[in-house]
Amino acid sequence: MGQIEELRAFVQIVEQESIGKAAEQAGIAKSAMSRKLRLLEERMQTTLITRTTRQWSLTEAGRQYYERGLDMLQSFDEFESQVKNDNLALKGEIRLSVPLYFGKVALSGALLAFAKEHPNVRLNVEFTDRLVDVIAEHHDLVVRISDLQDSSLIARRFCATRHVCCASPEYIASNPPINEPHDFQAHRIIQFGSAKRFKWSFPTSRAKEIDVSLTACMNTHDGGFLIDAAENGLGIVRVPDFLAQTSLAEGRLIQLLESYPFKPRGIHFVYPANRHLPKRTRALMDYLHAKMAIAYPDVNTEQ
Repeated sequence: MGQIEELRAFVQIVEQESIGKAAEQAGIAKSAMSRKLRLLEERMQTTLITRTTRQWSLTEAGRQYYERGLDMLQSFDEFESQVKNDNLALKGEIRLSVPLYFGKVALSGALLAFAKEHPNVRLNVEFTDRLVDVIAEHHDLVVRISDLQDSSLIARRFCATRHVCCASPEYIASNPPINEPHDFQAHRIIQFGSAKRFKWSFPTSRAKEIDVSLTACMNTHDGGFLIDAAENGLGIVRVPDFLAQTSLAEGRLIQLLESYPFKPRGIHFVYPANRHLPKRTRALMDYLHAKMAIAYPDVNTEQ
């Protein structure tokens, strides 16, 4: 039995969390799969999986072997595919995590289009605003609207977003005009987050920002509710452009103080520095980069 076969069997067992399910997936008997694991542990001279009749868990050695082994298998499979001249069709799984609203509003259509073009690629997409542990959770790719802090990760900027201030036409028509940032102090402000009192900072051509102290008339942590509240004429919101794009295009919201544009904020692909990046993952990054450059040209020409 080759070492690659042993490694592949071990990865299947870990991912299925069951020797029996792994055997079924591989199309072999449970006893044969169990024997593969036993021979691997004998060769490694360590226990990789602690198992009893009721529970199952990876040892620390098993966890490290799985993480490194997964990268080795991906590299081997891609190399073998190239040797067989079968590298034109993208294949395999991409585990992707994206911010909730940015993912659904800006990336969902592009991800579905990519899936249609590459039916042999299995997308496993998580939409969440929590800070994903890229390595521990075995993600191939994570999208972050933030600066890279972890040096064990690689970040590739693929687009950007800019905050915009907006309100409904009805609200604007029935309230005092807004010609400069301090005018916001006379208005109802719907704030993302829980802060009742806060500041909005507006860049100027003189490099010095204008800080405006404001008080919220309503707070929420939900971006969709923020837009709904503004469309219903309840006040002014400051949101990422991708969140307000449809409402602005359809006239349900109007952008305010366009002469005071906020600085763009980079959006990055993030992936482990020590992990081989399969062709399918590189292809997805290039695809999304191209789509976002078309969708947000004004923001993404500024680096």
